[in-house]
Amino acid sequence: MASLIETLPGIRSKVQVWELEANRPPRLHAQTKNQIQYAWAHIATRLLGLGDTDYAIRGMYIEFENVAAPGTPVVVPTFLREDGLEYYNALVSSGTRDYFRVALSSLPLITIQAGYEAFFQAGEGNSATFMAQTAGLTGVHGKTFSSIVNSTIYGMALVATPVLADHTQDVVFARTYLEAVEQVGKTVTSQVAVTWTIQLQ
Repeated sequence: MASLIETLPGIRSKVQVWELEANRPPRLHAQTKNQIQYAWAHIATRLLGLGDTDYAIRGMYIEFENVAAPGTPVVVPTFLREDGLEYYNALVSSGTRDYFRVALSSLPLITIQAGYEAFFQAGEGNSATFMAQTAGLTGVHGKTFSSIVNSTIYGMALVATPVLADHTQDVVFARTYLEAVEQVGKTVTSQVAVTWTIQLQ
C-alpha cells in the first residue's frame, strides 16, 4: 500500500497593486509575492474546526509613509513569520508611518487554478482573490494620507477581522512589501487598489 501523504504541497499567492484614476481603466502598477504568517493556521483552524466565520478574511492593511519629497523611497521593515499585530500597533509612535484598515471591496472571487480543472466542478475552486482599495484621509493612528505630505504606499497585509469594530483583535494572514521602484505615491486624483490571490494546493 502506498504511504499516506503527511504534508500539503503548500500555498501559493500573488499580490497585484493597481492605480485607479477617474475615467481611466485600472493600471497595474506592481506585482509581488507575500509571506504567509504563522497565524494563518489559527484562522484556518477557527474556520475549519469551529465553523467560526468571524475569522473569515474580511480586510486588508495598506501601509504608507509621509516622506520628505515625492519619489523618496521608503525603507521597508524586515519581518518574521511569527510577527503579528505588535508591528502595526507600534506605528502609533512613528512620526511618519501609518496604515489603513480597509474592508474588502467585494466577496472574494473563487476560481480554479490553472492545471486543477479536472478536480473541481463549476462553482468550486482552490483559488480565492481578495480585493480592497485605499479610502479616507487618515490612517488608523491618525496620520494624514495625502499628496500634500507625499504619502507613499509601501506595504500590505491580508487580515481576518473577528470584531469589525475593534482592530486590536485582527489576525494577520499574510504580509508583503514593495521594492522602492514599485512603491506608490499618492496623487490628488488617484487611489490604490490591491488584489490578493491565495491558491491552495
